[in-house]
Amino acid sequence: MQTINQNRWNDSDFKTVLSIFEEISSIPRCSKNEEQIAAWLEKFGKERGFETKRDHCNNILIQVPASPGMENLPAVILQAHTDMVCEKETGSPHSFVTDGISLRYFEENNISYLTADQTTLGADNGIGMAYMLAIAASADISHPPLELLFTTDEEIGLTGAQGMDPDFISGNYLINLDSEEEGVVIVGCAGGTQIGFKRLIDVENACAGDNLEETDCDATLMPYNIVVSGLLGGHSGTDIHIGRGNANLILIQFFKRLAERYTQNTIKLIKIKGGTAANTIPRRAELSFVTDIPAENLKTEAADYAALISSVPSFNDPNMAVEVAVADFSNVQKSNLKSFSAKNTERILNFLIAIPNGVFEMSASIPDLVLTSGNLAIIKTRSNEEYFKGAEKETESSDLDIYTEKSKRELEIIYSLRSGNDLRLKEKIKEMMALSEKYHYNFEITHTYSPWEPDFNSVFLKNCAEIYQKTFGKEIQIQAIHAGLECGVFHRTFSGIKMVSIGPDITGAHTPDETLNLDAAEKVWIYLKEILKSFPNAEG
Repeated sequence: MQTINQNRWNDSDFKTVLSIFEEISSIPRCSKNEEQIAAWLEKFGKERGFETKRDHCNNILIQVPASPGMENLPAVILQAHTDMVCEKETGSPHSFVTDGISLRYFEENNISYLTADQTTLGADNGIGMAYMLAIAASADISHPPLELLFTTDEEIGLTGAQGMDPDFISGNYLINLDSEEEGVVIVGCAGGTQIGFKRLIDVENACAGDNLEETDCDATLMPYNIVVSGLLGGHSGTDIHIGRGNANLILIQFFKRLAERYTQNTIKLIKIKGGTAANTIPRRAELSFVTDIPAENLKTEAADYAALISSVPSFNDPNMAVEVAVADFSNVQKSNLKSFSAKNTERILNFLIAIPNGVFEMSASIPDLVLTSGNLAIIKTRSNEEYFKGAEKETESSDLDIYTEKSKRELEIIYSLRSGNDLRLKEKIKEMMALSEKYHYNFEITHTYSPWEPDFNSVFLKNCAEIYQKTFGKEIQIQAIHAGLECGVFHRTFSGIKMVSIGPDITGAHTPDETLNLDAAEKVWIYLKEILKSFPNAEG
């Protein structure tokens, strides 16, 4: 791991923040895999003599006594989440189950940055955790009584916050440290839900023609792969409006275009796989199919379609590629290669193309804020055998199990909805339910969470803004965001709680390009300390 010049930092305490972040980064902590980080946090608190507790969701609360003279002030909750989005570059050998994150420091234009080697960095929300622990570890930072709240599973559906008992915390003021832009204080966020569409669909011999008799695949129906790659991806909330391509959508649209242009040819889907996380714009998607369309035509169509997509002025993914190549199923007997029928392929395409994606509505009251959006996050096929085994994940071998003797294959779609308005969110959920009924798919709602509708007149907000002005000599921006924060859950559960959210500049969140601006991170650290030091003047 590359070291950094520790003399660079104006605030000497910030070195402690970085040291703690490095230690956090050594602990695997993907969503649903947070036992290790929870145990580490629990040990951190207890070893320092702080009252520390863990609940059934692995949420951790560390209670830090007030600095001398501040004992009678109300408690302040500092809050961050322990999990991270685990994305890596194609071909990376990194294991998120066993390996820590490999960090890399660098400077550009005299600004210090931190990123990771071929994986997400986990600054979302590891840097927030590091701020909290650095305050707890210091005897020199003035603060009122603190409740350090570390919540689990935020990235999947804020389930740690939603599963927390109402008496787990007691403070009436909360500073969330999960925002991603320095100089901005967040006072509102989107709510959201994750939707699952599933259906078991008949498969047949891939080489069968319209009369269901075997034909010679080598002579008529050839297997091909289509791969959409090179996309930047991004956060499905904050990046949904900036022109990032959705690999699943591009793949489906191209496949649909082939079907419409070659109506006299046979096209039969074998399998499809795209996207890795519900809260990430998918960067890569691929499918296999058999067809009698000539290979030269397929490659020309792919090149033409890639050029067409790239020519759209709002498209912001310069390295996108759409490629077609002959699939290698040489180890499979032709009679065992299974696909959906041509009719079922058409029905699958019609359903996938009907699922809306992207920005649906902008806020009428807040400039440039997305109000409602949808993200076609994950598409995958799974064999009948896997389905009935209840497999949670596809392994490399099961992913290739497309020549099973079983007669059905499951198609699963994971879709995320967001809205800053609770009524609009419920309306869109009903629309998705109606869509599933129309196409006869099973419909499941998971991980629903409420929006945090902004209160721009909060006295707590006003006083935090004044502290920023006094500290840095300029005004802080007050915004709402189109991403889910746990503040939405807290706002619903604790109606009287006063909240703000702050954080440093993080770019490329939820992708292997995730980068933390360390100069901005230092400013947020200084600002947080000033809020706590000045808390008698920050109450509202």
